[in-house]
Amino acid sequence: MSKRNRRRTPPKPTVVFDYGGVLSAGHDPVADLHELLGGEQTALEEALWRERDAYDRGDTTVAEYWGAVAASVGVEELSEEEVAELQKADNRYFLRMDPEARSLIHDLARNEVRLALLSNASVSFAEEVRRADWFEAFTLAVVSGEERAVKPDRELYEVLLDVLAHETGGVSIPSAVIYFDDRQENVDAAKARGIDAHLWPRNGDARPEGIEHGAAMARRVLAERGVPLD
Repeated sequence: MSKRNRRRTPPKPTVVFDYGGVLSAGHDPVADLHELLGGEQTALEEALWRERDAYDRGDTTVAEYWGAVAASVGVEELSEEEVAELQKADNRYFLRMDPEARSLIHDLARNEVRLALLSNASVSFAEEVRRADWFEAFTLAVVSGEERAVKPDRELYEVLLDVLAHETGGVSIPSAVIYFDDRQENVDAAKARGIDAHLWPRNGDARPEGIEHGAAMARRVLAERGVPLD
């Protein structure tokens, strides 16, 4: 038989999720942190996200990050215990998983679909994620703070594809990766790399009438790709 007539078995897809706003129930821990730090909530919110990119990239330490956030509301110095308390509150907020997302993961895991996480998050949060009960359903997690790169940088997607290729004998097949993220720029960057990427309506935001939950959208997409969910 000629090579032209040989049929290849299509690769089994890997389903990859972002974390915040996709698997988490919400995406805004400001109110929880304000209870600990006080001060002007708007200033706290601005500092929390202004400093977050460097923290998620691994460019600043946990103490430096929370020190900068605290300074925005007039708290000039934090003890080690206070830094730890703030990080725990942030972790606790994001570790609250959306029930429909959890159900989706359960159904995928039950059908032995390979799952991975691709998240902009700190090293501290990555450690907590790997301890979560639901993470046993996942093969791996690629986290920005550990890789010193953040989405939508191309580098973090390359890390994901390299790790997945290692798991499949060194062959990188971006089109076999189905990815869900709540930020359009991250979806666009994934698509540019050949990944089958989709925008997840962010958990914790009010959804206009007619906009389905992200988990419902994902189920529809996965069914279209032949991924088992029953």
